[in-house]
Amino acid sequence: MASYTAFTSVARRACPPIRPYNISSSLATRRLHASAITHSKFRKLKNEKIPFSEVHLVESDGQLVKTGLQDLLAKIDKDDFYVELQAMEPLAVVKVINRKEAAARKKQAKEQQKQNAKKNVKKEFQFTWGMAMGDLEHRLDRAKAELKRGARVDLVFAPKSGQKAPPVAEMREKMQLIADKVADVGVEWKSRELDRGIGALFMQSSGVRYDEGEEDLP
Repeated sequence: MASYTAFTSVARRACPPIRPYNISSSLATRRLHASAITHSKFRKLKNEKIPFSEVHLVESDGQLVKTGLQDLLAKIDKDDFYVELQAMEPLAVVKVINRKEAAARKKQAKEQQKQNAKKNVKKEFQFTWGMAMGDLEHRLDRAKAELKRGARVDLVFAPKSGQKAPPVAEMREKMQLIADKVADVGVEWKSRELDRGIGALFMQSSGVRYDEGEEDLP
């Protein structure tokens, strides 16, 4: 199977770059580097759909080699590679893409999108200050499951309807107890809140920390 290096080597020998290359009648440049190309936003065309007879192939070192599109297509194994248009102005720039590597990159990008989506999820779990330990543990298990999936979790504490909130010291102790119980899967990304009998812990999956001033993700 021909390698990418072989493709560019053959293209260089068959159609060597022109020095200097005239972009206009009044402007001559040296052999161009891919980083100098302005990449416009367009749907990348492939193989025969590329509307240029002559293109500039990006080599592994970023240099450009002028070659005929049909000559390039004839040299590649289309079962394993394809030619993809990278830019149209000021030059038609193409790359030879390995199909397996491109598929792997696409799969990785989708996985990353899924991970980012999980991080954007925020769940809220409500507790009362006098909640029975069994009920509290059951709700905490659900909260911990969300943290393991990568979601943010708000743990909110309030007095039971018709009852007064316990002393501040007792409320702080209960919040610390809960924080300790989820510490194996989550960290606090924002300062705790406690005001007028309402308390809240703001948890994020372990290993990902946020500055307190950071805005919530949508």
